Amino acid sequence: MSELERNVPASGSCSKYEEADLYLRLFSMYSSEELSSAFRWFHSRFNAKDLDDFEKECPPGSVERSNFWKIGNFFDLIGTLLKREYLDKELLIDLCPDDVRSYWTKASPLVKEMRPKYNDPRLYADLELLYEEIQKEMA
Repeated sequence: MSELERNVPASGSCSKYEEADLYLRLFSMYSSEELSSAFRWFHSRFNAKDLDDFEKECPPGSVERSNFWKIGNFFDLIGTLLKREYLDKELLIDLCPDDVRSYWTKASPLVKEMRPKYNDPRLYADLELLYEEIQKEMA
């Protein structure tokens, strides 16, 4: 559990102060050098089309594999906050809609292969929800 998740109130809603604090924490994570570096790699060098490509391009223990999971985990966390209504939907969607869309467009075929292989049918389900909400807003 991340520091951010530990500090989210148990109820489904936050005060405006808590909401602003969570949003600023998310933005800080989003703009961190670690995540920015992962995004640069993903946008410029990630080309896996299926799970076999992924295993070759991102072998276990590699920086590339770590980058793939860092981005997905971050967006899945945002999706979880959206699903549980901890933050305003429009605020969450405004944080990084283009990166969510480009990540999920490239990653979804792999994630859908990973779910049965890793026996994890909910793998990035909240990221998928976030993507679908962004698509609705952009339509």
